[in-house]
Amino acid sequence: MPRIKFKKGSQAKFLSDVVRYLGFDWPQLSRKIKVHPRCLSDWRREKYTIPESVFKRITKLTGEEIRVPAHKILPDFWSIEKAARKGGRVVAEKYGGPGTPEGRVKGGRISQEHRRRNPEKYRQAGCNIKKVFPKPPYSEKLAELVGILLGDGAISNYQVRVSLDRNVDRQYATFVRNLMHDVLGERPSFMERSEDNTIALTISGAGLVEVLEQMGLRRGNKVVHQVDFPKWVRSRRSYKIACVRGLFDTDGGLYSHHKAQKNYLGWCFASSSKPLLQSVMDILLSLGFNVKKAGENKIYMYSLEHISRYMKIVNSHNPKNVDKLTVRIGQNN
Repeated sequence: MPRIKFKKGSQAKFLSDVVRYLGFDWPQLSRKIKVHPRCLSDWRREKYTIPESVFKRITKLTGEEIRVPAHKILPDFWSIEKAARKGGRVVAEKYGGPGTPEGRVKGGRISQEHRRRNPEKYRQAGCNIKKVFPKPPYSEKLAELVGILLGDGAISNYQVRVSLDRNVDRQYATFVRNLMHDVLGERPSFMERSEDNTIALTISGAGLVEVLEQMGLRRGNKVVHQVDFPKWVRSRRSYKIACVRGLFDTDGGLYSHHKAQKNYLGWCFASSSKPLLQSVMDILLSLGFNVKKAGENKIYMYSLEHISRYMKIVNSHNPKNVDKLTVRIGQNN
């Protein structure tokens, strides 16, 4: 029976991550994957390697939500192969290695061809196989996701991440996670980070970064790049509105402000990218909203009538904004 061999310490951590993600205790997990609790205990202590059949049952439960550490698949009678390798090394030390530069080049080409034909096999073996991400079609959902990424998103060489406040944006994080899955075809991981009080939604893949760059986004520091709306977003009114919605739901919000001993509801959007801030302002002005720029990186809307109209035309998928407007309208009535 083929078995899975992890590096020292990785097997125990992997099983602990699985239990934590599924919300099971150890007896529940043993029943779910149909093994005796003592076997699971031995695997936790890394006394034995995990059978491949059980490993597949575990990964089927977690999908791609849990990162699987680098590992090897030990085939049937793998110990015999191990002994044979030792014998081969002894022979090589005694008589010299059989490899030649030409042979190694040929072997490398054959290996690459095998990887292209069966990438999943090599991925399970712990090899880095570039994942293919299809380019999503232009849509309002994609435009809104672009706005979210221009707001609270970050694109590195190998990851796409959206970071949200875990206190006030928890419900919105669920919406964003589903939107990313719907648009990009990959469900992001969900991690709460106590050190900066955020929820991090992350998808890994150099291929995804390349696709997003083809669609007008840029990896790296958004302020340094002075990012702006991609050209295709400007091609339709509905795309521009959706992109503004994603931006406001991440880098904007409704707030209370006092004037002449009265409490008013205000609308604010902030960005340190001047082109992006100007684009949002131009779009809102074209829709007939009374917005004003304050300082270098903020625009405001003070009229409750215009804010209510904004929520009807542009809308918001962040419940905190909807709730604030609902409360304010209720107070006025």
